[in-house]
Amino acid sequence: MKTNFILILFLVGLISCKEEIPVLNQKIYFEKHYVNMAWIPQSSGFLIDSTGNVRAFKWVEVSHVWYDPDSTGTISNANMDKNISYCQTINSHINPDTLKVFIDKIYQASKGKISEPKLVMADAGTTTYSAFIFDKKTNRYKQVLLKTDGDISTTNSAPESEQIYRWLSRIGN
Repeated sequence: MKTNFILILFLVGLISCKEEIPVLNQKIYFEKHYVNMAWIPQSSGFLIDSTGNVRAFKWVEVSHVWYDPDSTGTISNANMDKNISYCQTINSHINPDTLKVFIDKIYQASKGKISEPKLVMADAGTTTYSAFIFDKKTNRYKQVLLKTDGDISTTNSAPESEQIYRWLSRIGN
C-alpha cells in the first residue's frame, strides 16, 4: 500500500511540472570571449567542455571567423565544432562536482531578462560571458547571455546568471 501511495505521489509530481527542463547533454557549456577591434584587433577567451576542460583561444592581428550566435540566439552544432577547433590549448580542468553545480544553474539563468545594452567605455573591448543549452531537435546551441562588460554592458536578471558569471570571471585569473 505504501509503495502504491509513493508511486502515485511521484506520478502526480511529474504531471504537475509546468515546464520541461531540457537534458543538458552537449559538448560545450560555457564561454568567456573578449573582443577588441580598436587599434590592434584581438579576440581571446575560453570554452568549457562537458568533461571540464578549459579550452583557450587567442588571436592578435589575425583575421579569423568565430561563430557567434545568429539572430535567433543560436549556434549550429557544426559551427560550435569549428569554434572548438580554434582552441589551441587546454589551460586547466574544472572539478566534475564544481562543473555540475554550475551546469545545473544554466536552465534558471536562461529565464532571466537581459538588460538593454549600455555604452560604458570606448576602445576597451567587450567581454561576453555565456552559457549554452543544446537542443537535440534542432541540433543547435541556444546562448544564455550571462553578462557583457567593457565597452558595452548588459546584465541578466536571473540570480543564477550572476553566480555563473562570478565563477567564470575567476577562471584563468
